[in-house]
Amino acid sequence: MGVRVGVSIMLSLAMILFGAELFTNAVEWLGRRLGLGQGAVGSVLAALGTALPETAVPITAITFGGGTREAQDVGIGGILGAPFLLATLGSFIMAVAVLFVRRRSLPSLQVEPASFQRDMTFFLIAYSLAILFGCVHTEYLKRVVPWVLIAMYASFLWLTLRDRNQDAGAGPIHPLYFQGKPDAPRLSAVFLQLMLSLALIVGGAHLLSGGVEQIAKWLNIPAFVLSALLIPLATELPETLNSVVWIHQGKDALAAGNITGAMVFQSTLVPAIGILLTPWRLNMEALLTGGLTLAAASFVFGMFLLRQTLSPSVLLCASLLYWVLPLQALALRYDAHVVYWAGGALAGVMMLLALAMSARYRSQP
Repeated sequence: MGVRVGVSIMLSLAMILFGAELFTNAVEWLGRRLGLGQGAVGSVLAALGTALPETAVPITAITFGGGTREAQDVGIGGILGAPFLLATLGSFIMAVAVLFVRRRSLPSLQVEPASFQRDMTFFLIAYSLAILFGCVHTEYLKRVVPWVLIAMYASFLWLTLRDRNQDAGAGPIHPLYFQGKPDAPRLSAVFLQLMLSLALIVGGAHLLSGGVEQIAKWLNIPAFVLSALLIPLATELPETLNSVVWIHQGKDALAAGNITGAMVFQSTLVPAIGILLTPWRLNMEALLTGGLTLAAASFVFGMFLLRQTLSPSVLLCASLLYWVLPLQALALRYDAHVVYWAGGALAGVMMLLALAMSARYRSQP
């Protein structure tokens, strides 16, 4: 059984990685053919395409879970956990990718300031609204809040798609894999490669989710922690691996927009569906997850506004908040609170080291 799960996880990772390479190639060509800016390509086309797996899991759990409390916990955990994973582990993977690709220095991610600020502003407002509604329940708010979130995403789409300041075609693009010629590919070939890449990504994420769920059962992890940590860990791989591919190609604006655009989608449309289909009553684990997500995103956004740059050290610091939730779950599960506090102390030391490293590199000529 263990060997079968291990093989399934390795196969799923290969499918997602290969699908991410095909997807990033196809979505860049689609953006060029449609004349869209990099903000729209990263924050809309790429984000919507790779958001399918993590959107399908919680909605399926809520719709076909029989209305049980456990099914609702899985659904809400998946909805809140997806932005949590992107704001923390997504930051970690982008930082590591920058450090490995550009080893001689510690450069910043070259994000497009207007697009990044727009994405993060919409995310923080929408996600805060979804969390706040989980604490304050009235029939009036339940009717209004979902449509406010939907209207926010519609406004985000309009602002993003009309911004063509950055040409998606700036810089070279690898020839479309399904065509192999340096000429501009036919739209039919672009869509065919896009559909195949999405099939590989969704199929790989489904396999990986199954393997992760099996591991969680062996470890006897509660339903909410499973849905908030492990299932998004599998389904968020498309966004993060797409960003690694783009960072390797020197296309930082697309890499960051892929992450932040997915965060906007998952803080507007997906919570709106969750609020409509469930009572949306958040337990302490859900509120902790939401608080950690807002803390990580606010820290990254605040440091960007202060420094006008997005350094790997800031992303690494934000990623440390990911470990708070699993450490707390272990502490409660095994009644070993020393693990939680020791982990928190270690995270604090690592954060100080990351900030010191950032200061050292900034002081170099």
